[in-house]
Parts: sequence; structure tokens; C-alpha cells
Amino acid sequence: MNRNIVSALAIVSMLTLAGCNEETKPQKPVPQFGVVQVAKVYQESQLGKQGIARVGELEKKAMATLTDLQTAMEKARADKNDAEAERLGKELQARVYFLQNVIKQDQEHVMNVLQTEMQKAFDKCRADKSLFGLFADEVVPSYSPEVDMTEAVKSLIDASGATFGDLPSLEMPPLPEPANATPEEDAAEETAPAAEEAPAAQPEEAPAAKPAQAPEAAAAAK
Repeated sequence: MNRNIVSALAIVSMLTLAGCNEETKPQKPVPQFGVVQVAKVYQESQLGKQGIARVGELEKKAMATLTDLQTAMEKARADKNDAEAERLGKELQARVYFLQNVIKQDQEHVMNVLQTEMQKAFDKCRADKSLFGLFADEVVPSYSPEVDMTEAVKSLIDASGATFGDLPSLEMPPLPEPANATPEEDAAEETAPAAEEAPAAQPEEAPAAKPAQAPEAAAAAK
């Protein structure tokens, strides 16, 4: 019996020594922060692609509205019609300025929608993955692949169903008239009756000239 006890203790000791000799592998830490490739999300998400296509379509339509006006101006120059060419040139310049503002405002609208949906996706991804925070890859020079949350954020944006709405109107509104402006037709109607009703001024009659008296009569009168 003592022999069995000694043998058992020897086996346990050998197993213990064998276990101590094995290298213990450290457990991989669970990510606490995530990294997102923002440029990739803008370029590859469905909403980002729609935004790029929208801006291109709006610019193309804006250029098409200038074609007829530019052709008419060139024709006026060819016909030596300087006054018409100058008028069309001013109109073309005003329309270009108007279209530039429309395109700029719509680009800002596209970016606002994208940034809003990006922030929503960041917040949801952080909560779903139980992360302390998410960083853009621009501020993290090096990171492990397991902390890359780009695909997760992109999928959330694609599933959001967000849109940019209809394209803005490219119809240039007329310039407002001054408050004290009087239309030409109304002004003509107001002045015409006044000219007809006003009586013509009659020349005043000159006083009758007294007959000249002879010198003798004048002396007698004195």
C-alpha cells in the first residue's frame, strides 16, 4: 500500500513539473476602442455613392442650362450686334453666379446628410461592440486588424435608408423690383388723361392802348 502511495505521488509530481515546463500563452485582450476608415466609408457606402452621383448630375444639368444662352451671345457677337451681345453677356454672368451658389449649397446639404448618418452609425457600432470609443484612421497611425470597424459602420449606413431628397431647382428667379417702382404701362395710363383733361392755357389780352393826345389838348387839359 505504501508503494502505491509513493507511486501516485511520483506521478503527480511528474505531471506538475511537466505543466510548469509548458509555456503559458497570454490571452488576447478584448478591443476597447475601434478605428474607422472614414474616406472608405464615404466612397464605398451606398449613401456616399449616391452623394457623388448627385453632385455630378446637378453640375451636368447646370451646364446644360447655359448652352442656349452662350450660343445666343456668340451669335450676337458674330452679327456685330454689340448691344445684344453685352446684354446676353450680363445675363450669362448672373446665371453662372446663381448656379454656382445652387451647386455649393447642395454640396453642403450632401455633406450634412452624410455626416449625420456617419455619426449615427458610429454611435450604434460603439454600443453594439461595447467599445469605449471609435477613432478615425487619420489619428491612429497603427492598429490591429481586429479593431477595424469600417465594414460595420458602412453596413449600418447602408441599412439606414437615408436619402438626399429631390434635386434643387435651377430656374433663376426674377430680380425683385424696388418698392417705389411704377410699371411703365400704369405710368402711361396715369399721365395720358391728365394731358387730355388739362385745358389749354389762353393767352392774356393786352390792355388797349390809349390814343395819343395832341400837344394842344394836353396843354388845355392842364
